[in-house]
Amino acid sequence: MSQDSSVSSLSTVKCQCGIATRIFTAFTQTNAGRRFYKCSKPNGYKCDYWKWVDYPLHSRVANLIHNLKKENDNLHREKKCLETRMADLEKYLASKIEENCERLDEITVPKSEEVVVDNEDVVVDKSKKKVYKIWIVIAMLWCCFAAFWVMK
Repeated sequence: MSQDSSVSSLSTVKCQCGIATRIFTAFTQTNAGRRFYKCSKPNGYKCDYWKWVDYPLHSRVANLIHNLKKENDNLHREKKCLETRMADLEKYLASKIEENCERLDEITVPKSEEVVVDNEDVVVDKSKKKVYKIWIVIAMLWCCFAAFWVMK
């Protein structure tokens, strides 16, 4: 089966081999959307039988179907390309998140240290480090969301 046609189903019409033919749809410029019968045996074993199922379509209709098929094929290729880019971005962001988490683990904050600010006692502890980690993760997730939204 070429790229210029697609198979649809078996029919009741028999070919020169005596077996049921398959119905294909042509996507060539001149016959786009037009169906035809063809031997259903695999290549190399099939006979040369083929016959049109439909009457010829108006040239404008055939041209429209052909162009829509090309546009659909291009959109499918673009979708695959974007999916690949998205997967690459996800891997990159995951590595950056991991890298930042490793850096955060290296940061040491004194367990409990009193700091005087404007004559008020403020206690700095581990929670500051946790809050910082959470903000980094939130920022990275926001970047992922923004990248996904832009690609959509």
